[in-house]
Amino acid sequence: MTAPSVFSGRRQHGGFSLVELLIALALGLAVLVALSAVYLTVKQSFRFQETSGRLQEDASFALDTIARDLRMAGFAGCLGINKVIVNGVSTYYPGSVLTLGSPGGINGPNPLAQVETSNPEVIQQPLTALNFIRGFDSVPSSMFAAGAAPASSNASSLFIAGGSVNSVAVSATMSNANSNLGIADDPYRWRNGPANSGVYDLIVSDCTSSAIFRGKVTQSGAVTSIDHSTVMGNASAAFTSNRLFDTSAQVMPVEWNFYYVATRPGASTPSLYRVFYDGNTRQQAQDLVSNVESLRLHYGENTAVDASGAPTLVADVWRTSASSVTDWSRVVAVRVGLMMVSGDDNANPDITLAAPTLLGQTYTLPGGASTKRLRKEYSTTVVLRNSVAAR
Repeated sequence: MTAPSVFSGRRQHGGFSLVELLIALALGLAVLVALSAVYLTVKQSFRFQETSGRLQEDASFALDTIARDLRMAGFAGCLGINKVIVNGVSTYYPGSVLTLGSPGGINGPNPLAQVETSNPEVIQQPLTALNFIRGFDSVPSSMFAAGAAPASSNASSLFIAGGSVNSVAVSATMSNANSNLGIADDPYRWRNGPANSGVYDLIVSDCTSSAIFRGKVTQSGAVTSIDHSTVMGNASAAFTSNRLFDTSAQVMPVEWNFYYVATRPGASTPSLYRVFYDGNTRQQAQDLVSNVESLRLHYGENTAVDASGAPTLVADVWRTSASSVTDWSRVVAVRVGLMMVSGDDNANPDITLAAPTLLGQTYTLPGGASTKRLRKEYSTTVVLRNSVAAR
């Protein structure tokens, strides 16, 4: 019988050759490069979308704020701004300079009085159809304390005045022309006004007449009333034509807002600023929204009349600058444009943008502004309903 054969030997071991290893490394590197490119693209897209979203959010807030004030511009009760009469106040606002925070202090509580110093209607009565709203193609230096006016290259500014929505009803008919105005309550704490000895610039209005006066809320026992005597700064304690206001009347403070663009110290981009006056105190200049490079305004002027000679109440001519407005009392609409700019100086390195426009006009970058920042235009148009209603 033949014995079985026995085979012995070592197991054969295989491996990558040098060529195979190099090919594998090259393929892995190609995949990493592709993934890196996708990652960078996604990251850049996310960054761009995030910046765009932030610009849109800030612009919406700024435009909503300005639009709300524009809709209230010239509000003075049910009669409208053409029927408001100054109650013998020789100088409607005091002319003192209040030092504000950066970028500077506005001259006097009434900025328009500093611009048109010889116009009694502007100085004493900012709520006529002529001047309850006033736009400027820059920031008028006369509004600010000496040397404090901010640089306003490529930006407009806007002044808006009107009665406050915070009103109280007259609680009883005046017994005589010099008696105080009785009010049911003081829900807005006017009696604790922090400035000017608590004296407010106020409007009293019903659907027969309206008057602007200076008054101070007083309280005697359970009776709350408004003193409008000559001690408050009125030339006469009696309202025009000895009007005795009754319970159909409302009392409200006079308010104004002034919007402009300026760059605070240390900031790389400008901001939209607002200064607010509540009838008693002019507030500090507020950095309302950052990264607003420019504010541009167009004004819808009503130049047409109907067959009877009355205004048609339609903005038939749009003025592209404040200097081209022929009659501010006929401005019935305002178009507001904002050029928003990214805070990041390299927000769009791979995107080539066309020359930006603002409200249909060529937009020129302010001197020294970086071309690498993302810029987007936002705008809205607001009808001045109190101006239209007043016609």
